Amino acid sequence: MKKILVFTTFLFCLQLVSCQQTPKKNQAINIDDKSVTNNFFKQFTKIYGDNGLLETGNSDLKKGGFEIYLVSKIGAKNWYDNVIKKQSYDYALKAINQLSPQKISSDFDIWVFYTDKNYLTELEDGSLGPKIPGIIELYYLKSGEKTWQKIDSYSLKNDNDRIKSFTWKQTKVQDIIDLSNTKKNENINSSSLQKTKVSNKWIGKYSAYYSYGKIGGENAGWNLEIGISNDSIIATGDGYQIGFTDLLIAKENGNELLLNHFKNLNGYNLGENMNPEFVLIENKGKYFIKTKWIDDDIVTKPKELGYEILKNENY
Repeated sequence: MKKILVFTTFLFCLQLVSCQQTPKKNQAINIDDKSVTNNFFKQFTKIYGDNGLLETGNSDLKKGGFEIYLVSKIGAKNWYDNVIKKQSYDYALKAINQLSPQKISSDFDIWVFYTDKNYLTELEDGSLGPKIPGIIELYYLKSGEKTWQKIDSYSLKNDNDRIKSFTWKQTKVQDIIDLSNTKKNENINSSSLQKTKVSNKWIGKYSAYYSYGKIGGENAGWNLEIGISNDSIIATGDGYQIGFTDLLIAKENGNELLLNHFKNLNGYNLGENMNPEFVLIENKGKYFIKTKWIDDDIVTKPKELGYEILKNENY
């Protein structure tokens, strides 16, 4: 994430990295240190959607990589409803940028996805990202306090983990928003941000092909793949007049797994209007799928429980 911010100075001074060591849980940080006050927050470059989440950050090979999120202590939705809707994005951001570090830290919870400089590298596209192997850590500073908590971490062992780390971070961000809106964030710890894991019977890679028959003398259709792991759930559609990659969130209901849309990662974003986006059904060791992505022109016929989909457990 290359954002031109003075915020890296703040984070470096906050001793998230000290003597080139990985930050320790509950390490005390003096927010009133005078070296922190200058340019604590010079500029926010983005407000995350309309949910009251502020985002900024920077990556530097000498200091490390930072993705920083702020959530008002009154809750993301409450802050959005009472500040943004009554003022404007520009007005609110200008006002926040003029606040002192002490005031910001007293009004907002601060969350940081941190990559130590020893685990940071330049990627092929010129951006900075985590090395393989590497680790990304999530830290939290509660509004009005001065002690950081290490909430969670994600280890990267191969290139596939780098892709999964993106969905891990997005899921954590959504958890942060949800936790804020429930006003139950008095005692946040690692378990607070852990989603319920799906049963092992759902873990695997599912695939199916849906045919339109011949169009213009050529066979036409599209492939659906859904990968379910404890880290993420990603659905991909690719083929004739279709192409999407969506991040999903699961909810179990007996022999059904409801896969709700969380974020579009690539391609068509029609899935955000589907609730749920997919329903995966298990029956006697076989699996079936229901989704509005499959239209009436498909010549592949569904079974009683839906369209059959094959499962590969080696995922």
